[in-house]
Amino acid sequence: MTDYDRMPLAEARRDYLANSTAAMPIGGLIAWGALAIAYALVPDGLPSFLPYVAAAIPVPIALAIDALRGELHYWRQGQDNPVSQLFMRFITVVAMLIPLVIIAATALQDVAFLVLGLAIFAGLVWVPHGWGADDTAGFVHFVIRAAGCYAAYLLTPQPYTAAAVAGVAALTYVYAIIAMKKPASVR
Repeated sequence: MTDYDRMPLAEARRDYLANSTAAMPIGGLIAWGALAIAYALVPDGLPSFLPYVAAAIPVPIALAIDALRGELHYWRQGQDNPVSQLFMRFITVVAMLIPLVIIAATALQDVAFLVLGLAIFAGLVWVPHGWGADDTAGFVHFVIRAAGCYAAYLLTPQPYTAAAVAGVAALTYVYAIIAMKKPASVR
């Protein structure tokens, strides 16, 4: 077991990155890309739970990818790292904000607003990940994602607004895949 009480912050951040997974942005690209395609093909009449699935399923997809690559053990390591704990707590904070989006989307009767809110809130988790990995790409990813999703929401006509917002969220993962520090760089 690692003694994080005596470990310098820079070393704890390297340990956090080493025990992270590069599969998360791939899972996000798949999930949000599938949602964008679904809304483009069937803009009206999709089940209202699909945006929730897109926001939540990148983690199981990443687990499956890492299982196929034989890298599942990284999910179990470093759980006592305070940087990892901060990241996991921030996911809880984001989850506590989701009802706000649900209430607003229900009041507006606008599924595109639901997709917008979930896309932006799901993107928030990249800010503490980037800080934990000592990588500004996490923050940049979030800013690009939020600005792009707002633009898509405001500029894309109905009934394709939800597809455009989900598409922007998916495309930001391409940036993440290319720009973010890779766990292998510190292993």
